[in-house]
Amino acid sequence: MDQLLERFEQGLRYALGALLAFITFLVFIQVCMRYFLAKSFLWGEELSLFAFIWGVFIGAAIAVRRRVHFSFDFLANLLAGRAAGAQRLFVDLIILGLAIVMLIQGYNFSMLSLQRFSPAVGITLFIPTIIIPLSAAYMILASGRNILKDFRQILGKDGA
Repeated sequence: MDQLLERFEQGLRYALGALLAFITFLVFIQVCMRYFLAKSFLWGEELSLFAFIWGVFIGAAIAVRRRVHFSFDFLANLLAGRAAGAQRLFVDLIILGLAIVMLIQGYNFSMLSLQRFSPAVGITLFIPTIIIPLSAAYMILASGRNILKDFRQILGKDGA
């Protein structure tokens, strides 16, 4: 499972890089058009916003797998062995709970967005919001993997 998550994360990193390049390009074009031609296009701002939303949730999903989200770092430096595993387990269980809520509520929000359309591009708002439950599903898988590692450390079967 670890290798599958690693390969999927690699794809997510490429997607994140592409989204950041897309946002940079669109914003650069918008600034140039406003400055040099005194014109702008609203669809570019809207697409940049949608790409930013996707980037935030993809980045959050990657951060869960890598365990770089906010946690009790001051305790992690003081604890070792089973105590450190228990502390990480507590944090990972909180992340898992929030990811489950995010999956359910994100799905509901995306379904509500099917009937709404963006003003400039005219696409359904389902497209920018579906990333919420998708990233939450990845977070649940990554949290499950992290929780298994925590249990192994607590039981003394892993030195990590």
